[in-house]
Amino acid sequence: MDTGLATVLAAAITGGLALIGHLVNKARKENKHDHAYVQGLLTMLYKSQNRIESKVDRVDERVSDHLEFHASEGMLDNGRTIHQDGVEGTSKVS
Repeated sequence: MDTGLATVLAAAITGGLALIGHLVNKARKENKHDHAYVQGLLTMLYKSQNRIESKVDRVDERVSDHLEFHASEGMLDNGRTIHQDGVEGTSKVS
């Protein structure tokens, strides 16, 4: 192989490898950006989930308190009385 062809071949290989290196670095930068974006979304979802769980816990506590109030009075809102075995109705439920 003559030196001119070897030089052209070496330049082509070097250029190709440089192009591949550039594309890999660009993909890595985009990947970091995508990961940061997804991490932000996951953080927002986590915070939203915690707020929802807190609200559900408060509603659960309020409903429990409300039912305990009615149980201590011995009457439910629909006129049924509460016993140890369950609820006894004064009328049939259809």
